[in-house]
Amino acid sequence: MCIQYALTQTLKTNKMKTMKRSTTNPFSQWLLIAWLFFFAIGCTKDDDPISTIGPPDSKSVAAGGQHTLALETNGTLWTWGSNAFGQLGDSTNVDRNIPVIIAVGFTAIAAGKNHSLGLKADSTLWAWGHNEFGQLGDGSTSDKYAPVKIDSGYVAVASGYDHTLAIKADGSLWAWGLNNSGQLGDRTYSSRNKPVQVGTGFIAVAAGGNHSIGLKDDLTLWTWGDNSSGQLGDTSISYYKPSPHLIGSDYMAIAAGDNHSLAVKTDGSLYAWGRNNYGQLGDNTTADTTLPILIGTGFGAVDAGAFFSVGTKKDGSLWAWGDNAAFGHIGDGTNETRKAPVNIGSGFDRVSAGSFHTVAIKGDGTLWVWGNNNVGQLGDGTNTSRNTPVRIGPD
Repeated sequence: MCIQYALTQTLKTNKMKTMKRSTTNPFSQWLLIAWLFFFAIGCTKDDDPISTIGPPDSKSVAAGGQHTLALETNGTLWTWGSNAFGQLGDSTNVDRNIPVIIAVGFTAIAAGKNHSLGLKADSTLWAWGHNEFGQLGDGSTSDKYAPVKIDSGYVAVASGYDHTLAIKADGSLWAWGLNNSGQLGDRTYSSRNKPVQVGTGFIAVAAGGNHSIGLKDDLTLWTWGDNSSGQLGDTSISYYKPSPHLIGSDYMAIAAGDNHSLAVKTDGSLYAWGRNNYGQLGDNTTADTTLPILIGTGFGAVDAGAFFSVGTKKDGSLWAWGDNAAFGHIGDGTNETRKAPVNIGSGFDRVSAGSFHTVAIKGDGTLWVWGNNNVGQLGDGTNTSRNTPVRIGPD
């Protein structure tokens, strides 16, 4: 960092001058302090990390209710933020505002409201954190403060507020946890503390507040669970649907928020439906819709927070919209709610939305965070919320 270099050089110079004379001019001392202050302002770069502790080369991130997971390219798992239920996996219930290393060997991660999941290279599935409804899938309802092995053979995992979805290598879909709205998709409303199979032919899943979305290998889109705001996208508002229903075809990416849904078609067109009270659908209105409506083009990936949405376009630009009032989790430097997508920055590869915070990775592997930080979920060493992206991790 340039300020560190300036300070070092100035101290060296001052030491040499002190050796040559026995008295110091007070005016020159104040002049030195002022010079250092203005030098620091002039040479601090926007991309300097605000905290140098964290993953040096991130490949994926998962933002939960008030906690965050990040995975290095070498499989090292880092976590930070709220830890009331052991969702950080560090064998404590102490909140962390600086990332801590949990384990190695992971290939994929997911974060729910207060629980976490990870896949290892050997296809074993691990879970930790809150388990009141069996969302960890270990056959109990006891919270776990460190990762516990659930099963093997999995290739993808997603976590909602209090339920979990996972896909095995053969395309079979499994679900467990809270099922009060039929979000598990097993045709019941009974919560499960162990995985139950609910379908076949799946390649991707997304879990929201109390609803679920899945993509099959023929690129068809399926939804199930709570539909009180039209978040299933089947043109109805029948409150619960406890089994997958076909919505459309030719989709390649999906995301589920508290009560809204997002999906990207193979041509890059973005569609949204469900609750829209904060403009989280991005159609420049606050009217709910029960069927997918076109929002924009050129998108490659999307994610959904509680009442806001984020997405990256194929050119690397990052866009966000919806609720922004309390914490600035849109990241546009304001606390104004946005009813249509606004450009946040460029060079981004991946993005994950928590309840009210956002985490993103740039193409160079650097990690950027913004939004709510009341329990350290940004990992910048503070509990100060941010309404613009700040970088964390080694310089």
